[in-house]
This record gives sequence, C-alpha cells and structure tokens, in this order.
Amino acid sequence: MNFNLFDNPVVNGIGRIADFVVLNLLWVLCSIPIITIGASTTALYTVMLKIVKNEEGYLVKGFFKAFRENFKQSTVIWLVFLALGIVLLVDFSALRLMSANVAGIMQILLMLMGALLISGSVYAFGLQARFVNTVKNTLKNAAILVFAKLPHTILIVIISIGSVIATFYNEMTLIIGFTVWLFVGVAMVAWLNCYVLRSVFRKLEEFQGEQEEDQAE
Repeated sequence: MNFNLFDNPVVNGIGRIADFVVLNLLWVLCSIPIITIGASTTALYTVMLKIVKNEEGYLVKGFFKAFRENFKQSTVIWLVFLALGIVLLVDFSALRLMSANVAGIMQILLMLMGALLISGSVYAFGLQARFVNTVKNTLKNAAILVFAKLPHTILIVIISIGSVIATFYNEMTLIIGFTVWLFVGVAMVAWLNCYVLRSVFRKLEEFQGEQEEDQAE
C-alpha cells in the first residue's frame, strides 16, 4: 500500500491555512501606510487568483512582485474608491439632519450604494491583478461587471459584507473576529471572492486569448 503524506487532505488543508496566514500578514503589514492598501490588495488578489486555478508558485515572491508591478495603478484605483467611500460616510452623517421618513429612504439608498462600491472595488482590484489595462478602463470595466454580472455581484457582497456583519454580531464574535481578521480573515475573503472572479474572468480570458491569436496571425 502506497502512502504519500502530501496527498493527505488534512495535511493539505493545514498547508493551505498556513499559506493564508502568510498572505494575510503580508497584506496587513504592507497596508499599514494606508496609501499602499490598493497595491497590497492587488498583490493579494494576484496570488489568490493563481491559487484558485492551482497555479500558485512562491507566495511571498509572487506577492511582492505583484505589489511592485501594480503599485502606481493600484494606488490610483484605491484613492478613487477611498474618495467615494468618504463621500458616502459624509452622506450617512447628514442623515441625522433629515426627517425620519426621508432619512430612512436615504439610508437604504446609501447602503445599496455602499454595497455596489464594495463589489466594484473587488472587481477593480481583481481586474488589475489579472489584466493589463489603463486605470480608466479598469474602473469602467469594474462598473460594467457590477451590473452585467449581478448574481456574481450579490455573491461578492454576501462574502465581503456578510463576514464583517458576522464579526460585529456580539462581543464574543467581535473578539474572535478581530483575531481572525488579523491572521487569516482578509485572505479568506479574497480567496472566496476569487472563486467568483474566476467564473467572471473565464470568458474575458477566452476573449483575450482569441484576440492574441488573431493578432499573431
């Protein structure tokens, strides 16, 4: 009877969790200056998209390579979403100045816009991680995908926002959640989102391949 330790699902699972811990800590450390969050997120999604396709290589090397190569464009994308997020927060703070009925309606609209903004950022950083394009086209394509791939967008919202809501459910989940987010949470959310993005990007990759073949001819 042949036995290969590395074919053991338990060992593989532990190894994968260790990978997520490494990537999560890299993301946290590289995001500390705040301005670098965009580059860190693109680097994380670059590695995670390879993981979900079973194409991963050296995690740390791949992370920093993607961080360097995408720094400028990812920073611009991050600043755009940060500015939009600040506008939303200001609008939320203004709700207290409105009547109860108007504030209730506006709160629902702003929450919807927030969900669209978060899903748009996932698409944008995923596109930046996978395709070579201008910042303008990346943001444009992300906005299109939010509505063109609505079922996938809903999944991204559930994964990204649902995990945060679960963290703030009560004091116990908050304590546990803080530890999880610090060591593995961001990587886990990115990993789940990348399965959604892989499905979305598959047709785009096929189209890109056909274009490259046409150009080669």
